[in-house]
Amino acid sequence: MDKTSLFSRAGLIALLPLLVISKPGLAAPSEQQWAELNRAIAEQHIVPRYQALASASASLKTATSQLCAAPSEATLAAAQQAFHSTMDAWQGIQHVQFGPITTLMRNFSMQFWPDKKNLGGKQLNSLLNAKDHQTLDDEYFRAASIGVKGLPALERLLFGKAQAKVMAEPFACQLSASIAGYVAGMGQETAQEWQQYGQEFVAIDGNGYYEDNTEAATDLMKSLVEPVEVVRDNKLLRPLNKSASSPKPRRAESWRSERSLRNIRINIETLDALYRDTGKVSVASLLQAEDPTRAKQIDSDFAAVKQQLADLRDPIATQLRNPQGYAALKQLSDQLKQLHGNLEAAMQPLNIQLGFNSRDGD
Repeated sequence: MDKTSLFSRAGLIALLPLLVISKPGLAAPSEQQWAELNRAIAEQHIVPRYQALASASASLKTATSQLCAAPSEATLAAAQQAFHSTMDAWQGIQHVQFGPITTLMRNFSMQFWPDKKNLGGKQLNSLLNAKDHQTLDDEYFRAASIGVKGLPALERLLFGKAQAKVMAEPFACQLSASIAGYVAGMGQETAQEWQQYGQEFVAIDGNGYYEDNTEAATDLMKSLVEPVEVVRDNKLLRPLNKSASSPKPRRAESWRSERSLRNIRINIETLDALYRDTGKVSVASLLQAEDPTRAKQIDSDFAAVKQQLADLRDPIATQLRNPQGYAALKQLSDQLKQLHGNLEAAMQPLNIQLGFNSRDGD
């Protein structure tokens, strides 16, 4: 090889990094872009949803107190509706697993699930049998097991076998009211604390929770990517079990109140909103600039999942016992796997390193 060829090749090699850098669509989002997105997500997505949870859980507290004051079919129905509204609000912010919701394990206290060993059921039955009125005050619930002070325990009382006791026995009803009160307290405290915590996403100077905007964005991106896997693994694959011949309907989330699929619909709608509905800047717009092909695929994935969920009209227990329904749930599981894979892959062009999965071990 002559010197001219050698120098030409050396010059080409030296230019390659510049060519790669200058290629459209390969420059990762800037710190300023992440700052704008972080602020938008905090102010438009997270804070309003915690406020909705605080409002709904406050109404739940009132409704259960009214039920205990005058037990009737009407007050029971009102308490059940308030439960649904609170669970709707929780499912709409359940994907955020950092910040104030993790203080004193509020996230697990709000909803300890999946409860694979029926811990909550056993402990709740013990409370109902003991009828110790000291277990009804706030101090008790602050130190109580996470299995008896959140939404799953309240669901058992308002929709499960214990409902008859709630209607007939003052202690059982007061227990439901105490749990609702504790849930309302957690909702209010979390919403209030996010007013301060949310400032971290407005002006990051390296002296607070985050070193820079990219680090803050990483927590937000985990809240987008990881929950898809959680929904698939816990909310679908567990009740699907190994085959259509052995489904496990009672492994589904919120099966007593027949809202298992409703939960998943809210989860997916919420994640889709987090992905695209934050005004001028969104995860979708940033990805469109970096990897339009991947962005288009994620759009298609979200649309497919939402359509499949819309087609599932019966309760999940009915779907699981029907061969066609089981097959539809399995197809939904496969589509969620694809959505998760594409969201995870989208983090590379956005230059986000998700690292440790905060949900490992759930």
